[in-house]
Parts: sequence; C-alpha cells; structure tokens
Amino acid sequence: MLRPLRKTSEVVRDWAPELSAKLGRPVDALLRDGLSADDFSISRSVEVRDPDGTPLAIKFAFAVVRPDERSAAVFSEHDGYLEFLLVEDATVVEIHQDIIYRQE
Repeated sequence: MLRPLRKTSEVVRDWAPELSAKLGRPVDALLRDGLSADDFSISRSVEVRDPDGTPLAIKFAFAVVRPDERSAAVFSEHDGYLEFLLVEDATVVEIHQDIIYRQE
C-alpha cells in the first residue's frame, strides 16, 4: 500500500540511517546534501509486488526496508521517493541488470 507522498527532504530525513547503510555515506551528509544523480543507476530498478504478485515497477531506483515496521521506501531518480506499508506477503525486489549488448 502506497503511503501519502511527502517532501523528498522529509523522506530522506526519516530514512537517513537506512540510506547511510545502503549508500555508505554519513547521515549528516545525507541530511545536508540529500541524494544526487550519482546515487542512482540505469541498471537498477525496484518492483513492489502485492501478495497476488502484481508488480509496481520503478526504474532508476533502489529500496530500503524496515522489516520490523513492515515498511519500505523506494528512491527513484525520476519517479520521486515513495513509501510503502507492506501488507502480509508483499515483496520488495531490487533488480540489477548488466546490459552487455544493446543495438539501437
């Protein structure tokens, strides 16, 4: 279940400890500078799947999860910062793709 949208600075502040662990940057730097384009990758995306398996796909994104609270945040370069309340049997999948050949 998607939570109501909030300002990006509020989401970063609330998820700063998890972001620090994920990105390897100090909390105070994240609070001061926020996220940058360097934190996102064209090869990374996230799917949040309902219990029935229906996915919500978010490109150029990564996720952090708080299992004890059954909540997750997905940080996307283009689609904003989304927070989810994870209902029973919901799944958060971070997908890494290595594109080795692409013909235009």
